[in-house]
Amino acid sequence: MPSFWARNFDHLNIAAGEQVLQVGAGTGYYSAVLAEIVGPAGRVTAIETDTELASRARVNLESWPQVDVVSGDGRAVDVGELDIAIVFAGATHPSRVWLDRLVEGGRLLMPMTDDTWKGFLLHVVRRRDHFEASSIGAVSIYPCTGGRDEDAARRLHNAIDRLPLRNLPIRALHVGEPRFNDSENVWFSGPGFWLERDPPC
Repeated sequence: MPSFWARNFDHLNIAAGEQVLQVGAGTGYYSAVLAEIVGPAGRVTAIETDTELASRARVNLESWPQVDVVSGDGRAVDVGELDIAIVFAGATHPSRVWLDRLVEGGRLLMPMTDDTWKGFLLHVVRRRDHFEASSIGAVSIYPCTGGRDEDAARRLHNAIDRLPLRNLPIRALHVGEPRFNDSENVWFSGPGFWLERDPPC
C-alpha cells in the first residue's frame, strides 16, 4: 500500500537526520523508504518479530548503513531517544517505551484497532510533559504481536462504531489510568493509557 504509507509518512513530517523506530519491518521495503528520508545523518531502527523476515530485511537493506534491523518484540526494544515511532500493525494500546522515548516534538503513529482488525490511525505529538493526540483516518491491518487486549478491543469497537474515523473527538493521550475527576473527559481507556475527549464547540 505505497500511497497509504506515503500519506502517513507525510503526516509525520519526517526530516533528514531524525531517529526513527519502525515496528513491523517485514522484509524492509518501508525501512528503505524511511532511510532515504532521514538520509545518512539519520537512523532507522527496524524491528521485526518474525526471525525469517528480519533476516531477509538485513540482506535487502545492506545498501542503507543508517538502518539497523532488530529481530525482537517491537513493543519492548529500547533504542533510546526517538523523533519518530511508526507502527505497522494494529494494537489496542501503545507501548510505554514508545511514549517514554519520544523527544520534545517527537511523533508516534500507530493503528488503533478493534477485534475486527479495523480502527483508526492514532497520531501523537509529545509536548513536554503531555501528548497531543488525533486521528488521521481509518485503517484495517493485521494485529501487533503483544499489543492486543481483547476487552479493550471490544470497547474500542463500541467507541468507534459508526463514527467518522478521521475526525474522532480526541485531543490528548495520557499515560496511566484516568483519575476519578477525569471521568467526564475520557473518550477511551486501555491498558496503561487513556484518550482525552475533545470538548464540543
